[in-house]
Amino acid sequence: MKIERPNPDELLASITEEEKKKDRAKLRLFFGMSAGVGKTFAMLEAAQKAKQEGTDVVVGIVETHGRKETEALIHGLEIIPRKKMEYKGTVFEELDLEAVLARKPRLVLIDELAHTNIPGARHTKRYQDVLEILDAGIDVYTTVNVQHIESRKENVEKITGVSIRETVPDSILERSDSIELIDITPIDLLKRLKAGKVYLGDIAGRALSNFFKEAPLTALREIALRLTAEHVDRDIQEMTTLGQTAGAWNLNERLMVAVSHSPYSEQLIRATRRIAYNLEAPWIAVYISPGEKLSDKDERQLKKNLDLARELSAQVITLTDLNVVSALQRIAKQKNVTQIVIGRPTARHVRDLFGGGDLLSQLVRHAGDLDVHVIRHPESLPTRNWRLSFLKFETGFRYYWYSFWIILGTTLLNLFVQKWVGYRAVGFIFLMAVLSVGFFESLGPILFTAILSGFIWNFFFIPPGGTLYVSAPEDMMMLFAYFIVTSIAGILTYRIMKQQKILREREERTQLLYEASRVGMIKDTIESYVIGVLEKLSFAIPGTFFVLPVKEGKLYPTHMMGRSVPLDMKEFSVVQWVFEHNKMAGKTTETLSGSHGLYIPLRAPQTIVGVLGFFPKAAGISTEQLDVIYTVSREIALVIEREHFGEKLRETQKIKESEKLYQGLLGSISQELKIPLVTISGSARALKEDATISQTPAHQKLVDDLLDAGERLNWIVENLLDMTRISTGVISVRKEKQDVVSLVKEVLKKYAHMTSHHQIVTRFEERISPVLTDGRLLDHAISNILLNAISYAPHHSVISVAVIRRHQLVEISVNDEGPGIQAEEQEKIFQKFYRIPGTIKVGTGLGLHISKTLVELLDGRVYVTKGEGGVGSKFVISLKMDIGK
Repeated sequence: MKIERPNPDELLASITEEEKKKDRAKLRLFFGMSAGVGKTFAMLEAAQKAKQEGTDVVVGIVETHGRKETEALIHGLEIIPRKKMEYKGTVFEELDLEAVLARKPRLVLIDELAHTNIPGARHTKRYQDVLEILDAGIDVYTTVNVQHIESRKENVEKITGVSIRETVPDSILERSDSIELIDITPIDLLKRLKAGKVYLGDIAGRALSNFFKEAPLTALREIALRLTAEHVDRDIQEMTTLGQTAGAWNLNERLMVAVSHSPYSEQLIRATRRIAYNLEAPWIAVYISPGEKLSDKDERQLKKNLDLARELSAQVITLTDLNVVSALQRIAKQKNVTQIVIGRPTARHVRDLFGGGDLLSQLVRHAGDLDVHVIRHPESLPTRNWRLSFLKFETGFRYYWYSFWIILGTTLLNLFVQKWVGYRAVGFIFLMAVLSVGFFESLGPILFTAILSGFIWNFFFIPPGGTLYVSAPEDMMMLFAYFIVTSIAGILTYRIMKQQKILREREERTQLLYEASRVGMIKDTIESYVIGVLEKLSFAIPGTFFVLPVKEGKLYPTHMMGRSVPLDMKEFSVVQWVFEHNKMAGKTTETLSGSHGLYIPLRAPQTIVGVLGFFPKAAGISTEQLDVIYTVSREIALVIEREHFGEKLRETQKIKESEKLYQGLLGSISQELKIPLVTISGSARALKEDATISQTPAHQKLVDDLLDAGERLNWIVENLLDMTRISTGVISVRKEKQDVVSLVKEVLKKYAHMTSHHQIVTRFEERISPVLTDGRLLDHAISNILLNAISYAPHHSVISVAVIRRHQLVEISVNDEGPGIQAEEQEKIFQKFYRIPGTIKVGTGLGLHISKTLVELLDGRVYVTKGEGGVGSKFVISLKMDIGK
């Protein structure tokens, strides 16, 4: 029985991943094309079944949306009470993560994986809660729709015209142990929606007019089916790699092209890319080396071919095997390939007569369920010449010279022992000499030794001697058998040694990759990991390796990891080119080949995380060595990206903790400042209004300045307090019918003493209907805009305040004659702490940001334009008049 040997790199990766899966908690996704397909219902059914089998099941959070049949399935399951959190005056119920971790059940149900948590929760997204629960060893059942998968977000937005705000990363799909597709037809889903089984009341009507239409739903269904099929296909490939399947299961189209060092391979690669593009199928480029050393010209052409395949998005596999056909069949089985693309042979070899035919004939004969595409070479002729490939001096002339001296020494030995052992036994000694030559690199020296030893044995030892004539028929048969036996025995010895060499190289490569993966478990920092891996790599491939990491989108040569190598401007420009173009360049490549080093981009799924540099000790780099470097570079890139994500997560946690501390400290300080400020302002106002105290104009001005400064400082403190409330989400909105004109007049009266240096002009339209709003918050928003105008408008200039009706809106505007705001600054002006460059610093830079936030809380809009007549700025607050209806 023939043993199929899997690719050692993939086998190691699959075994490692399989071992991780055995120990970790299980994630089961109930997946659908949209809301209403029955994901929650299916999840609860599975949970009830698990409970009947004795599993400890609890409900973390499940949204029934008022569906009675869904609520009935929760009956009998333990429910973790939801955590109540207040945000912007409204109480929300969220998953109580701490309670789930403390309860530690075997299985927890968590609905709506893409949900965004309320500010103040431990994590921003619910999927982060799920990951923490899984890390705690608790299995999770959860639900998610196709539009919430990050990689499909843009497609869904184009199809539906709806902006998708909540997404989960694709790594969640990769982390899941099983995906259960809940599928119904779009027509059935629309029937469910109309029957009130998806949404209730007016929401169902709005859904029918927007998202829920047959054409978009059909497209979403296709995306969901494809995504699920891709996940299942990966599972099957892992099972095939681990030997858990009896053979290849051709469920989806997948192409494979056989590549060699021939210049015609470029045509094969492009043809395969075209076929794969038309079929929307993945494809693989495979190079099988029979273990023979290629010339420098052939080596360069092979690298060029493989680089082209990589540029055209192929998965490139290089392998060493004496039996090319068997290797291609093995890879096709492991990768579930359905179609093989191969070029028509341009020449016939004598060895094909004894090896079962040429590569194409053997492949077609043993193809089985595979489809074989044969691509004709334009330059090939109708008739093909025969070639004696083994006559090429593949190992160099010196090995023939060594063979000659071996036979010469054997001849001298035979001349000495012939008188004791006879001329027939001499042939056995010559046979052992031929077998010893089988330890060399190619078939040429073996055949040369067999022919030369046969002629010497005939001429010097077989009677009559001194001539090539053989007198006895039995000696003639013996000499003929000698030629046959020595050739076959020598070739077999050569093949055994070559196979041992291939197995040894595979073992060394597998050991290198295994040690590289172990480094990540031992080392604490990313730099120590990279240095450890590069040291292992330099033992296998002599030379100097280093990595230039990317930080904040730039390469930093001073942060080099690995052996420190001085890079001049020329070398660093090559590194920069590799980073910018995401392509390999440098020594032994077709791009910037004059440089001293070879540079490979470290590609991670999301971005380029660095550049791997290699200064080889040898003049060139073999294809096998380059493939090892590629494999290790991919591993390094994944580890660096994972570490970067971890750093960002830790930084986010630190920022959140710092923000909480900052908000608490700011709130405490602001509150402490407010009490003495009230005292100062009150005392100043009392001094001004006390008629019993005689005041000179100078004293009166001092009191006015004190009162004005107190008001401004009080304004700053109020803004700081509001910013703290907004950041923590504790501002409550209490809407009542408000007379906007009266409210604006109160604001102007309140700050009358601060507007004494300006001319205030008001314009209030009649019949402005009351609006449903929070007067306190609107007062504060208007105040901040008015104080901003007072601060930046020159003295004695006009500040116009108006309340007008525009269609169904009420607009409150404040127009000043200050320096104005350019168009490119009009959006930025509402950002926290933003100041227009070149302007005087007044206040904290929070007032306009707070006004915008407060108005949006009131379902309004605030914006800024050029002032009337093109002078100054005009801030407008727009509120709906029909809010109170």
